[in-house]
Amino acid sequence: MSNKFNANALSEYSKSYARRIASDFYQQHSTMNGPQILSLTPVSQINLFVISSLSDKWQADAAKFRSPYFDFTNEEVQEALSNFMNVVSQYISVRREHLEPLLADATRRTIVMIFDPRAYFDDMLRSQPEFTLTADALKQIIRYTKINQFIPAHILQRMNGKSFIYANQALTYLDEVLTQRGHELEKYDKFVELFSEKLPMDVSSLLRSHVPDTIPAAPLRSFFDTATDTSVPPAPLVAQEPAATGDDPKPAIPSQPYQEPMVSHVEESSSGGAMFLGDTAGPEPVAPSAQPSQLSADSPDVQRPATDTTQPAGSTDGQTTLNDTLREATSSEPTTVAETFHRAPIESIARSISLNQKFRFINQLFNGNASAYNQAVEEIDTLNNYGQALDLISYRYASQYMWDMSSDEVSELVEILKRRFA
Repeated sequence: MSNKFNANALSEYSKSYARRIASDFYQQHSTMNGPQILSLTPVSQINLFVISSLSDKWQADAAKFRSPYFDFTNEEVQEALSNFMNVVSQYISVRREHLEPLLADATRRTIVMIFDPRAYFDDMLRSQPEFTLTADALKQIIRYTKINQFIPAHILQRMNGKSFIYANQALTYLDEVLTQRGHELEKYDKFVELFSEKLPMDVSSLLRSHVPDTIPAAPLRSFFDTATDTSVPPAPLVAQEPAATGDDPKPAIPSQPYQEPMVSHVEESSSGGAMFLGDTAGPEPVAPSAQPSQLSADSPDVQRPATDTTQPAGSTDGQTTLNDTLREATSSEPTTVAETFHRAPIESIARSISLNQKFRFINQLFNGNASAYNQAVEEIDTLNNYGQALDLISYRYASQYMWDMSSDEVSELVEILKRRFA
């Protein structure tokens, strides 16, 4: 997932926008039908994403009819089932408590697609089952994509009639189309105005402080079948610098006075160490094995204690947020031999999770879906650092499966991530 966003701000804005839209509609209605969803918000991409989610659920419900005791390959059975499901699709009726989560997720996905299309489509391709992109799946993606639709359309064209390609080949085609047609990416300005019609959007609070990636040079039809019958790239955005956290481990040597720092304050960690934010080097810290070093390679004259710098700005004091929970630093207090062993670096998440932990993670974190668990573990193992791993579970899994962030299972998973990327 894109690392351009302040995850907390993005999640809060998406939920607030969904509440506002839902509140306005359900004041006069008790349920919402398909055509009403298609015109629900001024941003049509959000509406299409909601329809796409309902389509996925519709197909999943159809699959539930299948049974090993009956011949569902019979032509008459298939026709009857198809007609039944198509009729059902014409009578969409969604209550607010079921619509609002879908709307919040659709809003979040749309914002990512607008501000970071590369990351959006990259994540979409990598999340395909068995790392394989089928032509049918890509056609569905194109059907429900309105913003920058030329990107998946180009990938389908490059498949040249093949029934499937592996995701890594699709990623190559993604880079290709962005290189050749990056100038066609839609501008974000008009979408900010559309969002702000319902809820003001502060771009600087949504994005982290960095320049966006540049494009490298050189018979009865269902509702879902009938519902979905050139600009320059965005200018670089400059957002607020993420607030420094005070969760650093205690330095191995006493902190020294820091004269005339560029940032006038020095935050103290819970273990007594100071975080230096200016041009003058602070004391050299010793990074604990359970937490990866995040020292900036492009600032050799600045030495900071090892810390996770992906903490978004804007966290409210006294209120525990998703990222506050996930990014808690490990204690600098001496550990026992057993604790030291359990915090030792690991090479594979899958091999480090015990059988008991695996069952608990599947049941408590992935709603009993072993396939989703295996996919998550496999994908995390391919990441490069702790920050990317936190972004992945924050953006996708924690919100998708509504994790209780205070649960033992989440704490254990975060500890495993620290060991994996130590």
